[in-house]
Amino acid sequence: VKFTHEMKEEDERAVRAGLSEDELELYDIIKQDKLTEAETQKVKLAAKTLLKRLLQEHPKVLVQDWYKDTQTQRAVRSIVEQVLDENLPDSYDRRVFKEKCDTLFELMVDYAANGQKWAA
Repeated sequence: VKFTHEMKEEDERAVRAGLSEDELELYDIIKQDKLTEAETQKVKLAAKTLLKRLLQEHPKVLVQDWYKDTQTQRAVRSIVEQVLDENLPDSYDRRVFKEKCDTLFELMVDYAANGQKWAA
């Protein structure tokens, strides 16, 4: 019952934020504390844009077993870095930027290796 309640709260939080559940997961990873409203909107846009790019990129980058191939890994990491670089607020310094990119990439590799979610 507690788990169901927590899932419902996450669903409601996603709706309030104007994000899908997957976008909210990415948003939670890349957000920082003490963002202005404008910065928060930029981070939400980064999460939406990143998921869209990863799922709709042509040629497709999230192919089956992409995480096993160095070239495909580079393509995925490049998209992550490009989208965050284009969309994150200036308040993200290089250290934080790299940390967020690394965390997102590791999550994607983990999902892909375990056959979960949108990571092929």
